[in-house]
Amino acid sequence: MVPAPGAPGPPAECPVARPRPPPCERLSAQASDTWDASSPSSSSSFRLSARPPTPEGSQRLQAPRGGMAATALLEAGLARVLFYPTLLYTVFRGKMPGRVHRDWYHRIDSTVLLGALPLRNMTGRLVHGENVRGVITMNEEYETRFLCNSSKEWKQVGVEQLRLSTVDMTGVPTLANLQRGVQFVLKYQSLGQCVYVHCKAGRSRSATMVAAYLVQVHNWSPEEAIHFISNIRSHIHVRPGQLQVLREFHRVTGKAAQETP
Repeated sequence: MVPAPGAPGPPAECPVARPRPPPCERLSAQASDTWDASSPSSSSSFRLSARPPTPEGSQRLQAPRGGMAATALLEAGLARVLFYPTLLYTVFRGKMPGRVHRDWYHRIDSTVLLGALPLRNMTGRLVHGENVRGVITMNEEYETRFLCNSSKEWKQVGVEQLRLSTVDMTGVPTLANLQRGVQFVLKYQSLGQCVYVHCKAGRSRSATMVAAYLVQVHNWSPEEAIHFISNIRSHIHVRPGQLQVLREFHRVTGKAAQETP
């Protein structure tokens, strides 16, 4: 009970015992007064804050970021190890007859073809038979180094290559790369020419790019675009992270269309 102002205090021989502050208050009393730059109050506001973390504490706070980087490196390394075995599986499925057969590529519309690696022996078929004048390569450089045309070799046969490197198996194309790829396709569409979009097997990375193109051209949702592609190339597999970036692409594309007069 707080005494009223001016009231006599307790007798000297009976001092009032003050309770010992709990441990949390004792810790707060040891904290240093620091300026709270983020405080919404006036410029004279202060707050009690804990002392800066020790170097060991800082390392513990940064550990998750380092863990994410380590995971990304592990995934990239695993993709390299499994590249040739999984490519051989794709070749095997392409040569098998019957229900297990998978075509190497499919025409999605009058402009876009979606497929697996454009091997060197396919060059004439793509250029002269399919009117391909642009190639979007979703692979990292090591995936195409020995099996496919280089950018210079494509140029010698009148084909422009756009490489949008994405890690195999777990990689997600960036929003910026999806936008670059779609503009590349639209350029050749305006010329009445075709674009071959590929990754290793033509199932995931490249299917994500083609879906973005369909979203842009037809104003479809990502799900509608994926469904359309799967009706033509049934073995595509767009992963959750890839679907997420497609949804972001759809949102940005729709917003830009609304702002265009």
